[in-house]
Amino acid sequence: MRMEQEQPKKRTWSRLAAVPLAVACAAVPLGTLLSQFAGPGPESSPFMPWVALAALGTVHAILFRRSGQRLRTRFFLELAMFAGLSAIVILHHEDIFFQLERFTPYLPELAPVIMLCFCWLWTITFGMPDRAAFQRWGAVLGLLCVLDLAVEAFIYRAAPPLRWIGQADLLAGLLLVCLCASLKPGPLDNGLYEPDQGTPLYRALILAGLLATLSRTGLFAAAWIYLCFGRGGRILRISVFLACFAALALTFRLPLTPSDLARYVDYWLWAKSMNLFAQSPSTLIAGLPLDHALPFAFPPEMVPIWERVTNSPALFGAHLSQVPSFWLRFTLGWGAILPTACLTGLFVLVFRRLTRMGAGLAAALFVQGMSTPLFYEPSTGAVAWLALFLALSAPRQARLAGPAHSDDGRNPEPPAGPQPQDDPAREWDMRPL
Repeated sequence: MRMEQEQPKKRTWSRLAAVPLAVACAAVPLGTLLSQFAGPGPESSPFMPWVALAALGTVHAILFRRSGQRLRTRFFLELAMFAGLSAIVILHHEDIFFQLERFTPYLPELAPVIMLCFCWLWTITFGMPDRAAFQRWGAVLGLLCVLDLAVEAFIYRAAPPLRWIGQADLLAGLLLVCLCASLKPGPLDNGLYEPDQGTPLYRALILAGLLATLSRTGLFAAAWIYLCFGRGGRILRISVFLACFAALALTFRLPLTPSDLARYVDYWLWAKSMNLFAQSPSTLIAGLPLDHALPFAFPPEMVPIWERVTNSPALFGAHLSQVPSFWLRFTLGWGAILPTACLTGLFVLVFRRLTRMGAGLAAALFVQGMSTPLFYEPSTGAVAWLALFLALSAPRQARLAGPAHSDDGRNPEPPAGPQPQDDPAREWDMRPL
């Protein structure tokens, strides 16, 4: 009896495509919440969920290859080799890490590339998550943020930046990406269109979650993104804009908490870095050694704050992995040329086919990179890379049939006609957005 795998007629969307979004927006925050009440235990790496997903994708690629060839002995050999390799890594991981110790300073700085490769392999294995998936899991995260703020405000009479479910700025970064996926798609362009997906409930929960994070950079970016590219009429977008800036102003009136000290560390690192670049312009071009401490001297008043925030003695100095800002860390480690090239490439790709989602993502990533690790943090990096893939992917071919709405929030057909009355581009004269 011949065992064969069918050759699919066309590439189909898999429900597993949205699993990284579920991990980043639900599993990781809930795991962080559980760890807050589980007591002290062994410190786990934030990359562990993504290593598990990589293993899942590898097993799926082996089991469900779409080559159309016979299921020969080579298949079982591949599966046995993968199982053996996984067992070796699990049983001898300490020895493996010891042998790779010389590369330890470089691996954290390659995290954006590692997550880029992970997302690329995930999309070619399972397909690309659609806008409805981003909005669905963004709504789940938004609901968690609202509940977390309500409980912590009731208990502590404050809203600390370091929440039970994660750091507020990182949560806002995830919600900003989901907000960009909820922006209204543009009109038909040479017979091509972007599908309009999601529901008003998802979009409302995402906005509510952003307001609940009370992240200064997140609220600033959300206000301008929704004002320029958001749904609804001018009054609605101005109302959301004012609500975001009202919440932003509120953050300066809230009582201080111990976790607010992290902001002073961020400000101090920015000030010291600017001073370093001014005194040594060559550092701005070439960057600093990745395996050395940063050449920053701690003033006496900064020592207790640094040790409280980083849980590391100031005697050991500051290292790149302790810099919270993505753009600052990127520049300190690799010089200004590579970050400038990456930003230029991003804007070139976005402007090649300008959409509201792409423009919103470019603005969100630029702003959030000022205060968060962004692509250095695996959850935010995975969601951001997948969103960029979706925003930069080719639009669909419009059909002659009318619009068809599915039960899961996906509308695979283009809208029946233009709706200028709620078109932000028309009201603000922002063609071709």
